[in-house]
Amino acid sequence: MDTLALIFIGSWSFVIIFFSAVIAPTVFSAVDEKNAGLFLRAFFPKYYYFGIFLGTTSLFLLGFSQVLTASNLVIIGLMLGCTLVSLVLIPLINNARDAGEKGKIRFKKLHLLSVILNFITLILGILFVYRGI
Repeated sequence: MDTLALIFIGSWSFVIIFFSAVIAPTVFSAVDEKNAGLFLRAFFPKYYYFGIFLGTTSLFLLGFSQVLTASNLVIIGLMLGCTLVSLVLIPLINNARDAGEKGKIRFKKLHLLSVILNFITLILGILFVYRGI
């Protein structure tokens, strides 16, 4: 069970890297900004729900195998917290983007916050995998 949790957290980290390094650049280079936005608005909720699924399942598996240490709980809990906040940010980011020039500064700030939260989630995931169980 604990190995499966390690695989899930490692997969979550891989998905973050894959999105940042492959999906986002491809979308923005392959389609116009409007269609890229439409794609990302459809993609992001699924992206964050997938992370929530992997993190929650990992906590369950670690608890079931009785290796849910305080440090594992903190790391996965922080990963889930960052992801939940990011999920809440989605409509705020979309509204700021929809406001056009008027919402540009708000969009940049909210987008930066979501990027930082995503990066923190990645670093915590890598730390979890590096530490092992």
